[in-house]
Amino acid sequence: MRNKVIIFVALIVLLAVITAMADTSSGLTGPQGPIPSWDTVVQMAKQEGSVSWYAYGAEYDKLYFESLIPKFEKQYGIKVNFIFGDWYAFLQKLLAEKKAGQSVGDMDLVFTWSIPFNEAWNDGVVWKYPWSYVIPNASNIVDAYLLQYTDMIPTNGAFVPFIWWQVAFLYNKQMVKNPPQSWDDLMAWVKANPGKFTYCDPNAGGSGHTFLITLSQWLYGYDRYYNSMGLPYNKALGSELWNTVGPKGYSLWGYLKELQKYMYQPGFYPAGNSAAISLFSKGQVWLEPQWLDVTASWIKQGLLDPNIVGLYIPKPTMDAGGMDGLFIPYNAPHKYAAMVLANYLLSNEVQTGIVLDRGGAFPVVTGVMNKPEVIQAIKTQHYWVPLDSVTNPLWLRSGLYMDELMKDWTQIIAKSQ
Repeated sequence: MRNKVIIFVALIVLLAVITAMADTSSGLTGPQGPIPSWDTVVQMAKQEGSVSWYAYGAEYDKLYFESLIPKFEKQYGIKVNFIFGDWYAFLQKLLAEKKAGQSVGDMDLVFTWSIPFNEAWNDGVVWKYPWSYVIPNASNIVDAYLLQYTDMIPTNGAFVPFIWWQVAFLYNKQMVKNPPQSWDDLMAWVKANPGKFTYCDPNAGGSGHTFLITLSQWLYGYDRYYNSMGLPYNKALGSELWNTVGPKGYSLWGYLKELQKYMYQPGFYPAGNSAAISLFSKGQVWLEPQWLDVTASWIKQGLLDPNIVGLYIPKPTMDAGGMDGLFIPYNAPHKYAAMVLANYLLSNEVQTGIVLDRGGAFPVVTGVMNKPEVIQAIKTQHYWVPLDSVTNPLWLRSGLYMDELMKDWTQIIAKSQ
């Protein structure tokens, strides 16, 4: 019910913003005044002539992003300056420019995730204009809610999702014939197979913190989680809940402490997604939460035998590992070109490539998953789970509570050894 209310509210907001955008006297202004049409945005972008795109990720993300640039440049005649690095460094650069009073910078479009976007917004380094409602391809986003929130953090239309990452349970098909199909069965399976389960340090890899937030939701019940821990964020509420024994008979911290007794090298947590899947590839662990895209990249690089790979979503669900996306900095010199590039990244062509070329990630726009070539690819590749096995709450995880969980985990679980 809560999901429906959130989506309904988001649709009302969407309608209001679109109505305002249609009226150039509404007071909503673009980089150089009111934006009367998308054609004008494209024209102004071509006059700007260039755009600087700052992105982060693994090496295979870098290669995929770079492959998109020549096509964009040919289509629009706009030169792309691509900078690949670290989202934390990007944020620090913007904060330093703000502090120095630098009104014009050199960052036009930034690829990041919910927590750094929230910090950037609060520190005043985001262009606070609802440009996601300006770009045409954003109208195809899988849920209008995602134009107003990312990980339950308000974006006010100034952030648009680009890639849908997904975590699943990765298991060794040759060694495990009956993996735990639900969260109810996980503890029993780990105890019956000591040393064969792990999850990575939540502060070093997203599969770890997605595991934490989903476990929290399961332990206390999805309805209670979203009804009591929705917006606005309340730090004390989270700490109180995670120390409370829930309907499954555990507090969150109690469950994790019990679980670690039977994990791979109890008290040891792999330092990131790659470290965790390395243990899996060597047969040292048989089950772990892991990204679909990390699994895909390891198979493609010949680092992981596809014949041992099994992937599934434990019931009732596994949270989406986040929909990383794009924002425009407050001092971006080429805001029109940034919007045009963002629109291109949401195009049907690029979003299809996320599935077929990048692999292991879902598109954020509708229609792509129904394409015959996409359906065939997913049937023949080893690094997918059926999209319909990923049920609600999907992208309704709370980034702020998850961030708090990660910090508390370090003090309560990691340092307790």
